[in-house]
Amino acid sequence: MKKRLILICSLLLLALIIGCSSNEKTDAKYYLLIIGGEENISEKFSEFFSNEYSVVKSEYLTDLDIAKEKYPKYEIEKAPAVFIFETGGGELKQLKLKTYDIEEAVQFLENTKKDSK
Repeated sequence: MKKRLILICSLLLLALIIGCSSNEKTDAKYYLLIIGGEENISEKFSEFFSNEYSVVKSEYLTDLDIAKEKYPKYEIEKAPAVFIFETGGGELKQLKLKTYDIEEAVQFLENTKKDSK
């Protein structure tokens, strides 16, 4: 009987902890790698370099071959391409989005808008 009571209390405590955990956005910061190729897409991303968004740095390359040579690990197939990395404040970056669809990248970044407090 005591074992059941302990088990039920443990499950209730676990449910309470999970239910109370925060769903707020973390203070993630993003680094953009944009390969424009023949198309100039830089203006589509200019608004994200403000205090309202979490983009802290970017690199814009126009030459697909240079991008492939500089970043062979990411297997860049074509341009335009956008890579969005989450930074942890240091040099380590985690790839969050790799896309050849510019609107998909813009939508992702729009979701990083900071709440005004």
